[in-house]
Amino acid sequence: MKSPLFSKLMTFMTAALLATGAFAAGVAHKGTLEVSNPVMVNGKQLPPGTYTIVWDGDGPDTSLHVMKGKTEVATAPCKVVALDQKASEDATEVKTSSAGRELSAVRFSGQKYQLDITGDSSRAQMKGNSVK
Repeated sequence: MKSPLFSKLMTFMTAALLATGAFAAGVAHKGTLEVSNPVMVNGKQLPPGTYTIVWDGDGPDTSLHVMKGKTEVATAPCKVVALDQKASEDATEVKTSSAGRELSAVRFSGQKYQLDITGDSSRAQMKGNSVK
């Protein structure tokens, strides 16, 4: 028969291993997205508002999750693309397609990377501060 102390010790060790594995699996990053005009993200239309973008790891391939509060409103595959210098302000790229205005990239002030949703950051012009 196992002692209560042994059971508690095994439970603690299992929890510690699971927590360590989750921490090592990837670092979550986040940034803010201000939308002033409706824009599509992977087929989902975002109305004007403030959103949080969350993604795991440092890339290059990952997925971004657009959150409104604690609710995920859109997700899309993306690439983390290194920039030559830190972004001076938050900025977004929007392209126009048959589906409408689509978010194609996001930069965050003070960071040396952008999230490239379409895989081609040269197709649209950067807009400062928010999606216009």
